[in-house]
Amino acid sequence: MKQKKSNLNKEHESFATFKRIVRYDEMIASGTYPNVEDFRKEFKVSEATVHRDLDALRWQFGAEFLLEYDRIHKGYYYTRPTFRVPGHLTTSKQIIAARLMQNLIESLHGTPLYNQAIEVFANFSDNIESDTQITLGKELSKKISFIGMEPVQISNEVWDNIETALAKNQYITFDYSFYDGNEQTQKYTIAPWQLLYYQGMWSLYGNVPKEKQAKFFNLPLISNVEVRKETFEPPKDCEYLKKAKGNFGRYIGSETFNFKIRINRDITANYIKTYKWTDDQKFETQADGTVIMTFSSNQYYPVLNWIMSQGQWITPLEPPHLVEEWKENVKGMVKNGGINK
Repeated sequence: MKQKKSNLNKEHESFATFKRIVRYDEMIASGTYPNVEDFRKEFKVSEATVHRDLDALRWQFGAEFLLEYDRIHKGYYYTRPTFRVPGHLTTSKQIIAARLMQNLIESLHGTPLYNQAIEVFANFSDNIESDTQITLGKELSKKISFIGMEPVQISNEVWDNIETALAKNQYITFDYSFYDGNEQTQKYTIAPWQLLYYQGMWSLYGNVPKEKQAKFFNLPLISNVEVRKETFEPPKDCEYLKKAKGNFGRYIGSETFNFKIRINRDITANYIKTYKWTDDQKFETQADGTVIMTFSSNQYYPVLNWIMSQGQWITPLEPPHLVEEWKENVKGMVKNGGINK
């Protein structure tokens, strides 16, 4: 166990060193003659760490005979201006991929997946070869970003136990809290099927035998996980993507509904058309310029929330109970907003 932690710490250090060296390379290649103090301030590290990084840049990233110190400008420069790191990627597209991998790994910070991602990245970065198209890749990778909510914090113990149970198809028992402010928890025993990630939230999807139904459990609300000896056989159709009909949110209803909505503005209609909400979505332009969208989905409440999020530019037409629920929500917003009819 100590050996595993030691190896993981080394991989963390290796990843951090790689990030610093990539930034050093950018600063040196800019022609501004950065010095040790510049590097130290950039990452808030010691002077000794900077010198170790520069040694790594020379001996591990191919700058052995190219990195020089200019005494007049009092800073570092490359004797071959076209040199860049990482110096072992085969094409500019691989440079981009490596940079995006780095960004994705950072987006997992605070979750148990972070350590595993670093292990993969460490193995990847040890097996790449040199090329001359790095500049293009580095410049383009700066212009590709991943935007979204930061992942929630997950207990390593909770994650590891769930991961073990998923791998071996074992039942688990755990305490579950709720968002109602009540400090009391409820104990569940479930057959875990899948871990799902949606908008920053990790959740566990599985069957609750006592209730004879499948449920979602948000991982931050799970505690005291116990992996049981009993095993189960996962049903063939237990995968979330096979059961969910629609891409409106993390939800699987027991009934599939036929939806019909009117989109009242061209720009909204064109925006909605760019996405695949369901496999059977259809759009028909009407004589008055509005667009009728039809589709089927078992994600009733996420569909309702989606309609509400579009404001005045979408009007639901079917099913009837959705229309009524939408009207009640609109009335509630008018009332809460103090708006006179």
